[in-house]
Amino acid sequence: MPSRSVNTCALLFLLSGFALAQTGRSDTAEPAKEDQIRSARFQAGVDKAASLLEKDPRLGKLTHDQRKQDVEFVAGNLLFAVLHEMGHAHIQEMGLPVLGREEDAADSYAVTTLLRAGTDVSHDVLIYAAEGWFLGAIRDQKENIPLAFYDEHGMDKQRAYEIICLMVGSDPDKFSDLANMAKMPEDRQGSCAGDYSNATWSWETVLKTHLRAPDQPKQKLTITYGPAGDYPDVADAMRAIGMLEIVADAEATRYVWRRPMTFDVKSCGQPDLHWNLQTQKILVCYEMAADFGQLYRDYGLTNDAFKAAIAQLGGVAKQKK
Repeated sequence: MPSRSVNTCALLFLLSGFALAQTGRSDTAEPAKEDQIRSARFQAGVDKAASLLEKDPRLGKLTHDQRKQDVEFVAGNLLFAVLHEMGHAHIQEMGLPVLGREEDAADSYAVTTLLRAGTDVSHDVLIYAAEGWFLGAIRDQKENIPLAFYDEHGMDKQRAYEIICLMVGSDPDKFSDLANMAKMPEDRQGSCAGDYSNATWSWETVLKTHLRAPDQPKQKLTITYGPAGDYPDVADAMRAIGMLEIVADAEATRYVWRRPMTFDVKSCGQPDLHWNLQTQKILVCYEMAADFGQLYRDYGLTNDAFKAAIAQLGGVAKQKK
């Protein structure tokens, strides 16, 4: 992954706890039963993975709650990254038009897919993803990694704010606190409704002819787990979470794919996660999960802003009640 670093550090921890402040909220629109089931499976898998990693030496100095937050952060960022690559797969495999940068479109696919699910778990994933981009920006600054303004991707902070923008645009009442914590001006929050409308309408329009009818057979989307290399604990955790199985089931159920697709999970020697049109595979490297975990432990737990953020979150939670 590739400014005001102190403000950003404080912001991250507010974002990471926003999901906790939202516990117990009641939504007027009931999520689809399938999405509720998948969300429950995902959360149960995350809880199981956290238990499996109790004795992981990398997490030995963390408390039980910190260990669970670490796993949730990694799982949330991985899920967002996988859905981002699914956006690329839709565009390239289905020959969809893209106005603008494909990377931006892939991000909006991930965000709108999770917002469509409409569950607390899917919303938490988006918050962890936004936090991940903010942490990535801090890491690059601390390690003197120059900003690549020429890159095909947006800047990390821009991608974080776009997630928040689409969230508040989808439901200002539900996500205004999140946008306020992110210091997003009210006029920008107002314009986010248009961003969200455009993103959802665009994806729904181009994918309408690719929706699967109940009587159509499902395409085969398979998951292969290769050698774990130096990351057997990561491999066990990913199997326990079952994230890729959940994504494959959702994509095969909702859409018609003209060819089979594979999620190829293995040790690659470096962090990587990408879609390959030629091989019809989404490569998911264990090193990517390990990198997310290291990012969280190095920059998500070692800042003095954490305690202050928790105190502020207590106030937000009381206001919500």
